[in-house]
Amino acid sequence: MSQPPPQPSTNEPDPSVDADSTDEAERTRRTHPTRGSTARVLAVGVLAVALLGLLLAGAAPAIGATPVGDGASDSSAVAESGSMAIDAEGVAGGPAAVNASFGSDTYTTTAGDPVELTVEVEDGTKYLLVGGNRLSDPNAPVGFVDVIEVSGEGSTTVTLNTRTAGTGVEYASVTSEGGSATSCSVSACSLSFVDEDGEPVANSLSGLPSRAGADGLVRPLVPERYRLSLVDNATFTVDESSVVAPAAASNRAELVVTEPERRIAEEIEMFTTMPAESESDAGIEPVGSLRSDGLERSAVTKGDRLVIGVEAAGIWGALSHFADERDAGPVAAGENATGAVLADLLAAEEGVHLRIEQTNRPNQATRIGPDELEDATLIFESASELEAAPDDPTAGRLYVVIDTSDGNALGDRLKPGEEYRVEFGLDGADGERYRFAEDPSAVDADAPFAAASVGDDGVPEQFPYLSTDETGVSADATFSVSERYLRYDHVTDDGEVLVDGDGVTGTTTLLPATELTAVFAYDGGETPRTSEATVRIDDGGNFSVDPGIGEAQPGDRLTVDLYADSRPYDSRTAIVASDATDPDRLRLDDETTELNVTRGDTLSELSVTVRNAGVVEGREPLSLDVAGGEIYEERYVTVGPDEPRNETFNGTRVDLEPGTYSYTLAIADDETAGTLTVDPDPAVTRIDDGTDGGGTSDDGNANDGDGSDAGGTGNGTEPGSDAETENGTEVANGTEPDDTGPGSETDSGNGTDAGNDTEAGTGTEAGNGMGTTNGTGAETENGTDAENGSPPNGSDGDGPGTPADPASPALIPVGTREAFGGTVVVGVTYLLGHWI
Repeated sequence: MSQPPPQPSTNEPDPSVDADSTDEAERTRRTHPTRGSTARVLAVGVLAVALLGLLLAGAAPAIGATPVGDGASDSSAVAESGSMAIDAEGVAGGPAAVNASFGSDTYTTTAGDPVELTVEVEDGTKYLLVGGNRLSDPNAPVGFVDVIEVSGEGSTTVTLNTRTAGTGVEYASVTSEGGSATSCSVSACSLSFVDEDGEPVANSLSGLPSRAGADGLVRPLVPERYRLSLVDNATFTVDESSVVAPAAASNRAELVVTEPERRIAEEIEMFTTMPAESESDAGIEPVGSLRSDGLERSAVTKGDRLVIGVEAAGIWGALSHFADERDAGPVAAGENATGAVLADLLAAEEGVHLRIEQTNRPNQATRIGPDELEDATLIFESASELEAAPDDPTAGRLYVVIDTSDGNALGDRLKPGEEYRVEFGLDGADGERYRFAEDPSAVDADAPFAAASVGDDGVPEQFPYLSTDETGVSADATFSVSERYLRYDHVTDDGEVLVDGDGVTGTTTLLPATELTAVFAYDGGETPRTSEATVRIDDGGNFSVDPGIGEAQPGDRLTVDLYADSRPYDSRTAIVASDATDPDRLRLDDETTELNVTRGDTLSELSVTVRNAGVVEGREPLSLDVAGGEIYEERYVTVGPDEPRNETFNGTRVDLEPGTYSYTLAIADDETAGTLTVDPDPAVTRIDDGTDGGGTSDDGNANDGDGSDAGGTGNGTEPGSDAETENGTEVANGTEPDDTGPGSETDSGNGTDAGNDTEAGTGTEAGNGMGTTNGTGAETENGTDAENGSPPNGSDGDGPGTPADPASPALIPVGTREAFGGTVVVGVTYLLGHWI
């Protein structure tokens, strides 16, 4: 029988399971049959009438009749089981009963995942027809058809991989003990395909018309309802619509391939767990054990294992294929496999990615590639967030276990201080959809993964089960790598551990499940003794251990040895302290609290004893603060246990006004206060800077009004100071002549303040014609009010005036003395307190 040239099947999804799901052409064909079809229907009717007549006449036996005996009982069994039989119109040799049955009427799985079918097989090989016609329209092909040859005895579990079905590789297997399952599209089977008249059509699936869907798919098997028919023999009919059906009675069930509500979980699970046991032959532990020994934290300690959990739908068929290729076992919950299985999936252009890339040095680090993931371990577990299909035997959740210790490709890459981002996702491009290459044999990829994107940069890589309006989905998480360390809270500068009533404490990056033991040895008692204790580590990384040696006193020394998993980890000396947070405890004793000092002297009488009340040498700053910072001194003091040290302040000079002040001595968290009284210096006389004519000694007492103090003479004089006497009038015209004399200044003229202001370099100042100053910088003002700028002459009846001519300075200093009848110049020299 001539057949049209084969064309690839589209295997497009049926939008609905109802009769309305077929296209308009199919509905037109069913509503308006052709004339040829009508003639064939009439011919068949005539033939049926003729055959009926023969049967009634007993001229010939019925076609397909079964002898009395086993066949009758088998037919009764079929009827009792409620199996649905698809009759073959007039095909000779077809059995009247089926010695096989399904364990369920419906099997459901997710597109891209495997499905398990349970069948009861008796009396030799059976044939399982998959696909053929649409269940919603028996006259329309589903776009995929295959025959599975099944052998076994009793209950047999047949697994079909919906991701690799129809791609030219074996996708059927038997997972129960005994039996086998083989796809006849891959392996040679003795099949027979006939038309409705019993005429041969083909003896293999490859000879069927392309419309039947046996010669390849445009894309992997899509969500749809597929017919399952279980028959005894290998003869099938092909009608004019290329629908393949059993040629004899069969048991029937449905395979429902669904579209999941979500493709991946919203979050990536991440936790760290204990290092692998290098000498263990038991393999990797279950996820539950890893989790109980670990912590859900993003920082993994170098040498520990990092566990990354991702959940997805539609990836398990591909993973199962790669696991079978590597003989890694089933991809089922509770099983595990080498990371090479995941590496194969990531290397294939399947639109699945797991990216691990460094974030704190992105320009210097390269992404961890699939090849490096081969050293990881995969653990498969049941889905927890996504709803799993009831007949999907695969896990649903994948855990990637990464060993961060050196000596493997991944561990060698991960260094302390590095930070990473993990992203798991399914790729998609808007307006695009996964499809196989037009010639899969020409593509450098295994047949199930010979996507059109392989070798073609113009076609984006895509996940096979995303629609054209989906652009992909992903989830991410971060982790960092920490050093493996144990840090004591309290140690000396020499690294000796301090232990008090709280025991030995500290922080660590070791996990709480670490078997860490401390052994203490004490030789300070009457007899040496040792104690052993478990180091307790909490989830926050804090550890503590009690030595258990109560007779040890502050200052005693112990030795402590730490063992991690029975291996030596650390060994140190420990010192018993009353308070490990303050082991040196510098304190102040015998301090001076009341102190008198003469102004200008030092604090030589101030002392304090610094005592070390701890168990180790301490060095702290000792400070002195007088009058809120008026005097401040700080020095570092080093004091050992039982070695008190006296500190004095001989070099600290007091330059404060006489009075009473408070002071504070402080060191560490100890301080003491005292009172400092500053006495005046009896050798110093202080003269106030003013015009009151009175002087003040250093004791603060004022002198009498004549201005004499400690041998000083004159009104308002002060040795060594700029005494000033004003006894003049203001000149209205404001002129100011230049300085007169050595160091003198004469203010005169129009509108100046002093009519005759003369400052003599000798420091002689005359006021009211009287008074002398033994010093420098004396200023004389003896002018009169002169209207219109009349030159003042200083003659006011109190004594001789001072010449106002600035160009005629006094050449020598002179003094005056009162005499009968007036004031005369009496000398030019002042010697030993007298004018000569």
